[in-house]
Amino acid sequence: MKTFCQFTLEHYREILATAAQNLTLTNFANHETARQNKPVIILRHDLDSGLAPALAMAQLEYALGISATYFVQLHSDFYDAVSLASSRDLRRLAELGHEIGLHYDPTYYEAVGWDFRDGMARDLELLSALASREVIAVSRHLPLLSHQKVEYPPQVRHDAYNPIFINGQFKYLSDSNGIFREGCFCEHLSTRRDYCFLTHPIWWVNAGQNWREKLQQQIRNDCETVTTRIQEKIVQYEKILVKRADYDREFKAR
Repeated sequence: MKTFCQFTLEHYREILATAAQNLTLTNFANHETARQNKPVIILRHDLDSGLAPALAMAQLEYALGISATYFVQLHSDFYDAVSLASSRDLRRLAELGHEIGLHYDPTYYEAVGWDFRDGMARDLELLSALASREVIAVSRHLPLLSHQKVEYPPQVRHDAYNPIFINGQFKYLSDSNGIFREGCFCEHLSTRRDYCFLTHPIWWVNAGQNWREKLQQQIRNDCETVTTRIQEKIVQYEKILVKRADYDREFKAR
């Protein structure tokens, strides 16, 4: 039985299960070879708020036998993709069979004085190393804030904002800002065309009735994570201080 259209993992599962009956769900890397004589839905996820919500969505897709593309930021103000915890989550996304892409922000390259192509090439190399997978797809962060044309390094094979994916061959639908502009994804499952669905996992995973409440939940989640790490650091310091004299002697004897 179909549930009311809400931003929940339960409804997301319903959308995928219904879509899979008559359409092929895939990622950017495989969209050309996955067609199987029926229309295609490219599943794209932009990670603006961290990797934890993405893992919940990725595990759901994995259970349904679906591979999506997860676009990761390397210079976010909200999460550190190269931290130990995040790099483990990133590796887990890849292990679940999902494609990893770069969610780039050209204003960062400009701010630090990097040439755009060189800066992106560095990021692609780093993200590929973190994911243990070659990264060949990119999506721009906040594309509406600038319309500048860019030239990508040769590693890039798929640009999520290529006109073909934005209401060209593919009908583009997004949940940006936690709002559907043309109705829920479940209302767009025609077998007569291809689609590109963009989601931001935070809207589907976090608790809350609207975008504001879901962001408030992200605040609580992030505060809890930081609190736990600081508490672990306190315990570590306490253990060190108990044996500080011994450690000092060992250090001086080196």
